[in-house]
Amino acid sequence: MIGAGPSGAAAALFAAQGGQRVMVFDKQSFPRDKPCGEGLMPSGRLPLRELGLEDAVLSGGAPPLNGVQFGLPGREPVEVPFPEHDGERAGLGIRRLGFDARLAERLGHHSRIQFSPQTEARDVRTDADGVATVITAAGEVRARFVAVADGLRSALRHRLGWTVGPRPPHRYGIVGHWTMDAPVDPWVRITFDTGLEVYEGPVAGNQRMVGLLCYQERMGEFGGRLESRYREIVQALRPEFRNAEMIGPVSAVGPFWYQASTVAQDRIFLVGDASGFTDPITAEGIATGLRQARAFAGALSSSSPERDYRLAHRRLTKDPRRVASLLLRLSRTPALVERGIRAHRRAPQTLTKLLGVGFGYWGFDRITPREWVRLFTGR
Repeated sequence: MIGAGPSGAAAALFAAQGGQRVMVFDKQSFPRDKPCGEGLMPSGRLPLRELGLEDAVLSGGAPPLNGVQFGLPGREPVEVPFPEHDGERAGLGIRRLGFDARLAERLGHHSRIQFSPQTEARDVRTDADGVATVITAAGEVRARFVAVADGLRSALRHRLGWTVGPRPPHRYGIVGHWTMDAPVDPWVRITFDTGLEVYEGPVAGNQRMVGLLCYQERMGEFGGRLESRYREIVQALRPEFRNAEMIGPVSAVGPFWYQASTVAQDRIFLVGDASGFTDPITAEGIATGLRQARAFAGALSSSSPERDYRLAHRRLTKDPRRVASLLLRLSRTPALVERGIRAHRRAPQTLTKLLGVGFGYWGFDRITPREWVRLFTGR
């Protein structure tokens, strides 16, 4: 296993639960922080529970997420509750620093896992006998299977020749954390402006993660003044933060749209963001990574693990990517956002259904032709 973020750590833990002996390499030391949406959508709670980690995350103060509020600056937002499915409704706000630390601790104490942080994996290949080899800073390791989970800009995916993208229009994220003297707000809030959105949600420690999701044309504003311009935009579009305190650093990440020409071949598998990432507007990244990790571990016992994982990966990502593309199309201009808000006020179930499609609960046929027309026209 290469990479010990949420997707890689979960893949290692699921594989160990299935009886595999696992080695995990990550070039970073832990705990470590990383720019991230930090929302675990409801579809990610079952795999978290299956790993025995849900109680630890809850006891660490992860607040509930009830749904998404969409709005324009200075306007009343609309609430889109998460759909209920199999008794699951609420997501969780997960501070990435603490979540990664819990996962690393679990890796380090598992009897079937050998965890090697601060050990870079430099290459991976499969020989003529079908044995995979990982070349690390500490030497070579031979394995039956290798999962690559080294993130959005996966160096190993690139070395394998599997990288597709990034595809324009390029989008970037600028992420920081704030604290304010106020009750926990259990909603993910997305405020749209021309060329960007302010995405915010609660995490542990009475903090709110606030990210700017920006198109490339606005990134020039941040040249040489990342933190100050970030603060200006957040407080202008979300006046509630004028009395809040920003804590910790401001980080930037992107561009987002990377895909892979294949996610499994010759005993090598891509998991999480390394396997392709469209855009964080749906906040499905962590949940999708956990579900892919479970699918990877389940495929290892198959007579054709690469094929089974490719099929499972497609099922897990096809509709969520379409939902992300649709939301990006709707959010490209404030006028389209206004139409979507009007449509929601007339038929409030449509966007909730769309979230359910993104979570993998059901297909697009859940949304009627009339609802599609209303969503795009506002009438």
